[in-house]
Amino acid sequence: MLFKKKLVVLFMICITAFTSCDNPEVKEINIGFIAPLTTLATDLGVGPSQAMTIAVERYNSNKSESQPKINLFVEDDKWEKDLALPLYEKLRKEHNIDIVFISNTDGTIAIQDRIMEDGVIAVNPLNNDKLLSSLNKNTFKIAKSTEESNKIVGVRIIELGLKKAIILQFPNDFMSIAANSVKEVLTENGVENKIIIIDKDQKDFTDILRTAKEEGTEAYIFFGYKKLGLAMKQARDMGIDALFFGSTTLLDPDFYKNSEGAIIGTECTFFTPLDGNYILANEFLQNYKKRFGEEPFSIWPPMQAYDAMNIVINEVKSINEDKTENESQVDWLRNRLFNVKYYQGVCGNISIKEDGSSRGIYFSLYKVESDGKLIKIKR
Repeated sequence: MLFKKKLVVLFMICITAFTSCDNPEVKEINIGFIAPLTTLATDLGVGPSQAMTIAVERYNSNKSESQPKINLFVEDDKWEKDLALPLYEKLRKEHNIDIVFISNTDGTIAIQDRIMEDGVIAVNPLNNDKLLSSLNKNTFKIAKSTEESNKIVGVRIIELGLKKAIILQFPNDFMSIAANSVKEVLTENGVENKIIIIDKDQKDFTDILRTAKEEGTEAYIFFGYKKLGLAMKQARDMGIDALFFGSTTLLDPDFYKNSEGAIIGTECTFFTPLDGNYILANEFLQNYKKRFGEEPFSIWPPMQAYDAMNIVINEVKSINEDKTENESQVDWLRNRLFNVKYYQGVCGNISIKEDGSSRGIYFSLYKVESDGKLIKIKR
């Protein structure tokens, strides 16, 4: 009898050992972030990377022993889509990342085939549009709707009774989607409009502006980055006193510097704590300032990135409790993210839809009051 009991115990030990080998505990999750830290659109990289760092540090310092440690690795793509794939490959080779955050729309598209081959989840924490939602099942967009947030500009132009508009657009997919969203609204409502795609390094816009002035253009829409500040200055120097409109990128300090103050009065879509969960957002900004010595000059990118990272962390932390031995890590995480409903973040209550896009972050209309300062016009 004793011998039989020993055999049963030995058998159970073997089963446990076998099961453990099949479904080993996940000790670490490696996450990469590809974003602009230098050169162009740094507000879409520096602040978000620091916000993600806060989220990861808080989780690691409070996690239980059974929960995996999270490591964050950041690479600078200088807002160049051609750097996205090489940097992704570097992150995979050097850190074997399980998840990649990437803020550039074109860059997100560039890595699509590889993330499917490698079984990696991709998260864009800044852009959320129909183009990205048409990609593969491993790509999630935890951010505001690009189309919805920019249509606000078109609606505003109609409300003001303006009849002729021009859109100066930087040549990338994000700004193209933004420009065409406004164009659609304007065209449907009988406002004459045209999109002019500028050169990436263009500094002289006088020919474009002169023609627009001669044609009696009433609304000038600047969808791009800091060099369009030069266009604003050149327009005012030419005596153009029409209304200016812009996108979410206007708070880059170099935008104001290049415009030499001509940017003041420009209306744009933006997001502040007033548009999200005010209490949680202010707590986050206080922690950000305590950690890095100052608040971000553009608030919405780090706020969205913070929510996106925390949504992923909220799922990843239970991997050792919930993932079955028959599930791959990527399948498990993908299914978990698809089931996110009404996550209470700093930006609002966020849900993820069946195409990997998200809802719950809604931008408002603001006006540039002074260097780095906005005033809210309307929801």
